[in-house]
Amino acid sequence: MNDSSWKVDTGHKSGYLTYIEKKMAEVLPHADLKADPHIRSKVKILKKQLSYVLEIMQNGSGFGWDDEKKMVIGDRETYMGWAKSREGAGPLYMKPMVNFDKLCEVYASDLAKGGSAKGPGEEEVVEVEETAGAEPTSQPAKENSPQAHENTNPSGGSRPGRKRTYPDDDALESGLISVSNTIAKFLEAEQDNAKTMNGLQRAFMHEAEVHEQASANRTKLLDILQNLKDLSKEEVVMAVRVIGGDAGKTELFIKLRDDFKVLFVRQELEAAKK
Repeated sequence: MNDSSWKVDTGHKSGYLTYIEKKMAEVLPHADLKADPHIRSKVKILKKQLSYVLEIMQNGSGFGWDDEKKMVIGDRETYMGWAKSREGAGPLYMKPMVNFDKLCEVYASDLAKGGSAKGPGEEEVVEVEETAGAEPTSQPAKENSPQAHENTNPSGGSRPGRKRTYPDDDALESGLISVSNTIAKFLEAEQDNAKTMNGLQRAFMHEAEVHEQASANRTKLLDILQNLKDLSKEEVVMAVRVIGGDAGKTELFIKLRDDFKVLFVRQELEAAKK
């Protein structure tokens, strides 16, 4: 992180999303999450949600932010009316934002000033004056350093220096790690929800298959009973009611040889009378 190749004039740390991707791979090794679009999208969502919370804390009317529970509380109808004009704000109502404090550490200072939240690598940086042709140092400029006062003589032979900016590497790394952990927790929760939904979907599908199979077996039961010559009409009707109400007995009856089916029916009817 102290490599000067991470520094650029704008103060933006090129490749910070890739760095987060690497950190998240350590937390979620099998998630196959990429800097773009997965992480970039989640960073955008988290920054937008944080901006809404900060706005609520300053201007909420009829609803507000519970800092202890880390959630939006208050009149639901009023909040939803406010959220209509703010994409993605609705789901924040009464939903704990467990990583709020961490998000504030990374983004809140920029949002509170009314600007757009900056990603890690876009923190405020120290500016220094450079002489023409001078190579930039890899260390952040310090107050009262000689470089800060160079080229102040207008009669000098050198051209006016241009400003060079540098990010704070320690703050950058801290911010990257914080936001990567935050996004990891966010995505873990989403994955858990997805697993739960998939489990419910499989359960519903299984139940539907069982119901469909039971219905098909009852149809087979009726067809077989109607073709057994040794059974009376009354026995056929009773057998449909007694055997057809039990999926296991119905399946067993269908698998029996025809010469055992009549005996099976009569034994079941006798047992039902007791």
